[in-house]
Amino acid sequence: MLVRKLRAVLSVSLSVLLLAGFQSVAAGDAGPSDVDRGELLRAGGSSYPRLVRLQNSGEANGRVLVSMTTYADRTGFAVVYESDDDGATFQPVGEIRDPEGADEKGMCCSTLYELPQQVGDMPAGTLLWAGTAGVGADPEERRSSIRLWRSDDHGRTWSFLSTIVQAPVGPGVWEPEFTVSKQGDLVVFYSDDGDPKHDQKMVQMRSADGRNWTDLRETIKNDEFTVRPGMAGVRQLPDGTYVMAYEVCNYDPVHICTIWTRTSQDGWDFGDPYDLGTEVLSETGGQPLGTPTIAWAPGPNPNGRLLLAYQMLANDQGGWAPGNGRTLMVNDNPSDLARGWREIPSPVQISYNQGSSCRNFSPTLLPTSDGDSVIHVTTDFEKYIGGPCEAFHATGPIDGATTAAPPQTHLIDPRPGR
Repeated sequence: MLVRKLRAVLSVSLSVLLLAGFQSVAAGDAGPSDVDRGELLRAGGSSYPRLVRLQNSGEANGRVLVSMTTYADRTGFAVVYESDDDGATFQPVGEIRDPEGADEKGMCCSTLYELPQQVGDMPAGTLLWAGTAGVGADPEERRSSIRLWRSDDHGRTWSFLSTIVQAPVGPGVWEPEFTVSKQGDLVVFYSDDGDPKHDQKMVQMRSADGRNWTDLRETIKNDEFTVRPGMAGVRQLPDGTYVMAYEVCNYDPVHICTIWTRTSQDGWDFGDPYDLGTEVLSETGGQPLGTPTIAWAPGPNPNGRLLLAYQMLANDQGGWAPGNGRTLMVNDNPSDLARGWREIPSPVQISYNQGSSCRNFSPTLLPTSDGDSVIHVTTDFEKYIGGPCEAFHATGPIDGATTAAPPQTHLIDPRPGR
């Protein structure tokens, strides 16, 4: 991966230096196990899972789809799986073989989105997938780009639509996220490493047809060079408000990648890019860290509720919280994001979770069709620590227990081939 991005990944891995109370496990020593709860979704390597439920696709409405990036035969590409039983089981339905991911160039950091209304010649229900191509080359030769593909048959077949952004040699462009603005434009947010004044900032563009992208503008930035806002997730509330969740790394001296939110009334203007927004903290003092994704679910409030998945959970003043690797967060009043976040047990539970480019990295979630439970997909090492990264899934209730039990530690052999 790109040097700057690698620094970010290593920062997460080295978050132990900023979180008191962690006892390191030396390479080759036995350590706590990986997934305590959850089923393997697919074999063959998976990262950046993204869930959507079809809502604008006629007879296909209700199907749950998940996309993931993978790597085989020197090629990075995307796989798409479908569930017709509300997330209980998944079957493969399609692949996206972008030529810009072949020949070791690689593909990562992808997103999946169903159009809620027509944009250009794309009707409501069109599926969009975008990811970063060109992440595998040496930094001196790498030219990363964000590539957009569309599907008109619910993920079975895909056609290339446009290159959203082509970075120059060296810098990276990462983690696209889509919404449709009130004006009717398709808006993309992504993380950009190319500004020499910022190690990373978040930017956005818009398109009236998915092919031509204009109006590049900064979404979030900070004048402290090492501060890295990025990894946007956007959902629209029933009252029309757009909510964005994202991480801000290297800003808090105690917590490596805190999670923040901001809102917009039109899906394009999210306010002053220097305003970091509203930080997320649970009612019991849990500090979610890194790789946030959000989902909307029905709830007791007319605006429903927001569900938040993330990589790690720390205490407010440092140290790992008991629910680290075992919790999600819910806000039952998304009109007031400064308070009301509560921890719930995550359906997939990971007992050893202290920073990794795989373990619980960039999870995804979606409410079940009745809104009472949450489908959760996240990644971990399936066979050995540092080995293949695989996706696991499970479903669990949104209401009920308010905290997750501490992990029951049991030892494994972390060496390849265990």
